[in-house]
Amino acid sequence: MWKLTMGALAALGAVVMAADPAAASSTVFGIERATWDLAWRWINFGIFVFLLVKYLKDPLVSFLKERREEIAQVFERLEEKEEALKRQQEEQERLLAQLDEKIESIRAHYHQIGQEEKEKILAQAERTRKQILEDAKAAAQRDFEEAKKRFRAEVVDMAVALAEQRLKKKITKKDQTKLLQAYLGQLKKVEPKAS
Repeated sequence: MWKLTMGALAALGAVVMAADPAAASSTVFGIERATWDLAWRWINFGIFVFLLVKYLKDPLVSFLKERREEIAQVFERLEEKEEALKRQQEEQERLLAQLDEKIESIRAHYHQIGQEEKEKILAQAERTRKQILEDAKAAAQRDFEEAKKRFRAEVVDMAVALAEQRLKKKITKKDQTKLLQAYLGQLKKVEPKAS
């Protein structure tokens, strides 16, 4: 670094010395003016470089050193931030994986609840179906018994009507008188027991 700075300063001095056009006409101490000016320019440049090196070397070196340390610290902080970000990313990926597992667990839980509810609804529907069938059978049995009773009553009524018709055709006045007398005789027997 130091050699590079010295080389750059020497090149700068050569450019400054070569740029003076007024140096071509006279002589000083028997030396051409251009050579004399060139020598003083080099001397001035050497003094300038010496002063720069003497007074600016330490501040410049310390500045560059501090700057390098600052940049190193910046890189260290950036690396620490990068590590922290990587850890955060890994943590978030882990949390996302856990979240996926949790979502799957919740989905399975609600699927289980849905299955249980479905089974309850089907069981209730089966009980309701059985109850409706039993009620229908009981109603059909009642209707059948009632129809049987009506049928018997109609059969009895028809039998009584048929018997009545036959009796009317077969019983004569004489038979009616005998039946009436027998009935009255039975009433007389029943009356003294009731008294």
